[in-house]
Amino acid sequence: MCKTLTLLAVVTATLSSYSAMADTPDWQYVEGGYTKVDFDGNESFEPDGLNINSKYLLNSNVYLNGEYSFFEEGEADFDMLTLGAGYRLPVNATTDAYFGANLERLGGDFDDETGYSINAGLRSMVTEQIELAGEVGYYDVYDGEATVKIGANYYITPQWAVGASYESIDELDILQVTARYAF
Repeated sequence: MCKTLTLLAVVTATLSSYSAMADTPDWQYVEGGYTKVDFDGNESFEPDGLNINSKYLLNSNVYLNGEYSFFEEGEADFDMLTLGAGYRLPVNATTDAYFGANLERLGGDFDDETGYSINAGLRSMVTEQIELAGEVGYYDVYDGEATVKIGANYYITPQWAVGASYESIDELDILQVTARYAF
């Protein structure tokens, strides 16, 4: 937990130190891409697949979010579904903090389980084209685990971006490469 707090402090300091002439992060988008999952200690099972993710701002502060990922590895397949809502709080002209709660579902050939997650993070437009994000949370589907997620997006145009993120949930590492359309 100390490492998580240290990482969040570093991300906060880094994001707060930039004073670019950029807008706040966009909270209305849809993105999709490739996801690779790595289970620590199990090099023979490393599934990959596709994901789709979206956020929608209901008013100036409340947002809805959803994410669906489908994975395959050999004869096994499974999917992950996240549905939730959160609260966005502007920190300054280019950075937003957020807090969210989600319903989580993990299903597939092996079992179907439902749980929840909570998270808090920062998103910042460090330049007009680069967005950085950092998040900590708690994920409870089978066993409760602390989570850490970092990511970046590069806006090719004001509506189109490419990005990458890395998330760690105990012994599960998730790497995503995405394309985003902001509306």
